[in-house]
Amino acid sequence: MGISSENQPIKKPATPIKQGIPVRNAGIVILNNYIPMLFERLHFLEDRNFTNVENQKKAVQYLQYVVTGLTETEEAYLPLNKVLCGLSVTDSIPDTIEISETDKTLMQELLKAVISHWQEIGSTSIDGLRGNWLVRDGILVELTDKWELTVEKRAYDILINRSPFSFSIIKYLWMSKPLHVYWPY
Repeated sequence: MGISSENQPIKKPATPIKQGIPVRNAGIVILNNYIPMLFERLHFLEDRNFTNVENQKKAVQYLQYVVTGLTETEEAYLPLNKVLCGLSVTDSIPDTIEISETDKTLMQELLKAVISHWQEIGSTSIDGLRGNWLVRDGILVELTDKWELTVEKRAYDILINRSPFSFSIIKYLWMSKPLHVYWPY
């Protein structure tokens, strides 16, 4: 133990503080099974890999559009998207992106498909899915061999174990290491 300026012992925290990057869209992992299909339909992939870095960066913003419905997002809110798209969290991404109406419709249809396949959440709206499940705080931690994401718990998360989606470990071909998801319920 160290000594404070008042000669009192400095207490160590009772539990270690897990350092990491705060994220505001941790629930995007629910869409794990849909993400490669979305990127293929947007023509960002060829042979299950990104065609170029420009499409990788677009994909980061497109994922955020799926989560929020907005075409403008500060880069500070995109670290999880970067990991899911195989980029470094330090790679620069523009704050805004233009998305065609066709692509917006494609992403809305993806969200409708998620809702229809997850019967336990009822007939929730797209905004309900976004607000209750996709826009979610979490902590992203990089380890030597993997990423870890811990998702904030909410009262109704008991429904997460009844979802038809798998997302405990996410690893796409374009990612250098897997993302392990911890979603307490």
